[in-house]
Amino acid sequence: MDKQLEQTRDSWINAFFTGNCVVLAEHEDQNFKVINEKKGMTESNLMRYEKIAHAVKNGVWKPQKPNVLSEELEFNRELTQCIVTLELEDEATVIQELWVYQEAWKITELRFCKVMDRIRMD
Repeated sequence: MDKQLEQTRDSWINAFFTGNCVVLAEHEDQNFKVINEKKGMTESNLMRYEKIAHAVKNGVWKPQKPNVLSEELEFNRELTQCIVTLELEDEATVIQELWVYQEAWKITELRFCKVMDRIRMD
């Protein structure tokens, strides 16, 4: 299960950094959202795809890769959910990805947390 999630995450991350909305849509749940707790913003996948496609079309899609200090994967007992927690080197920000397995791994949420507000597996 870990290997399949790892391959899916790698594909999803690569799609984001290359601006490939088709592949992003394959790996993101239809109700996927990005939550930025610091800015108090929530963004749906459709809104994101439009912004990414526009930036790619105009040659300005150049997202920066974060400097990751640590990465932790926490699975539920059934191995059908996983929270990936990334602690960054240069910021007081924690990034969390919530993945769910139903025939394939899909990401349902990407959260930029205030450090003390991380989600945890029950």
